[in-house]
Amino acid sequence: MSRKSVRFGSFLRNHIDDKDRFKKWLQLGMAFENFRRKYFPDRDRPRFVNTVNHLALEEVYHAVKGEKTAWVNLMNPSELLLSAGLRPVSAEGISGALSSMHLEDTAISVSSQAGISDSLCTFHRASLGVSLRKLLPPPKLVMTTSILCDGNLPTFKRIAGEYDVPFILIDVPRGRKQEAVGYVLSQLKDVIVTIQEITGKPFKMDELSLRLSYERELINNLEKARLRAHDSYLPQHLYEHMNSLYVLHTLAGDPRIALGSRNVAESLKVIPENAKRILWLHIPPYYDNELFELFSPNSENLVVGNELMWDWIYPVDPDRPLESLAKKLVFNPLCGSVVDRGEFCLGLARDFNVDGVIHFSHWGCRQSSGGVPFLKRLFESEKIPFLELTGDCVDHSSQGAGQLRTRVEAFLEILENRR
Repeated sequence: MSRKSVRFGSFLRNHIDDKDRFKKWLQLGMAFENFRRKYFPDRDRPRFVNTVNHLALEEVYHAVKGEKTAWVNLMNPSELLLSAGLRPVSAEGISGALSSMHLEDTAISVSSQAGISDSLCTFHRASLGVSLRKLLPPPKLVMTTSILCDGNLPTFKRIAGEYDVPFILIDVPRGRKQEAVGYVLSQLKDVIVTIQEITGKPFKMDELSLRLSYERELINNLEKARLRAHDSYLPQHLYEHMNSLYVLHTLAGDPRIALGSRNVAESLKVIPENAKRILWLHIPPYYDNELFELFSPNSENLVVGNELMWDWIYPVDPDRPLESLAKKLVFNPLCGSVVDRGEFCLGLARDFNVDGVIHFSHWGCRQSSGGVPFLKRLFESEKIPFLELTGDCVDHSSQGAGQLRTRVEAFLEILENRR
């Protein structure tokens, strides 16, 4: 994410063959950065953004320490884990953290040597490499849903096997149909039984209801900000958009993110008249690259909306916690067809009053890139310019940043000429 992260990664690379020393220095470095983000946040960043940046780092820090963690995918009912005193950690977030330090290759190469196909996305290949090489302590459990990615089941099952810990799969049928709610609800009840066996403690439904009340407060605060998004924006760097998607998907039931969001609507900035407003679809590269500079929150090119900052939102009911979580999974717009996704993204484009749309197609992520032709036609039928970028969000050595910059600059020039 920053040159500081890359320098730290360069230092860690010198100890990569000594796992104990590597773990020691990694934990020490992340402890320092976690302390800084918690007690000395960046003064020029909105409170909500600072909270997200801290929790994103802390999530990986818990994985480094191995403290009551559960490795999860993004579309996961992590509220259950939080309610049981476990700490959900995005496995993709672990890969992103390695990428920010330019260390992802040390894990990806291990996966390749173990016979993992290069066609699997690097988010999964890197997290698999971490588990194969035991670079981090074992979690208490590994948990995933079938939403979004066909690679979830084999990847997370393999990670659980390498660490010899329980594996939980929640099968969520595609189609966003009401009749799937009962099926998912029954699985959530089974998950609670498994969590009780792992923790040795009874699951407290009141705690889950409390977590959903925090989540409802967070949603209400974000929706207030969205109502102002037609001419205002939340200043975020591209990597901070990545932090947002990790935190909002895995820690929505954490009271700290609800607290940090209380003034988010008031922290929005007025969009300058000469600014070009971009909706970002899918995910941006996590490592430091030229796009960070192009889309700086203080530049004339503003990423005002991000698909994966909003897809997770569902009007949860603390009085019906398990049913709410089942519906949240079933009715996620990314659990439907490409038409569902298109309608959802078009709604974002209208709410954020965007000038153009950029879709970054991450190599190996077929579910997302496969829908690009439809999305392109949909947005262009609404007279909204659409650009697809292709590349790798994790492997910093996989592409020429200059080529990406050239394509984006040409697209931004088109937007400028449309004024």
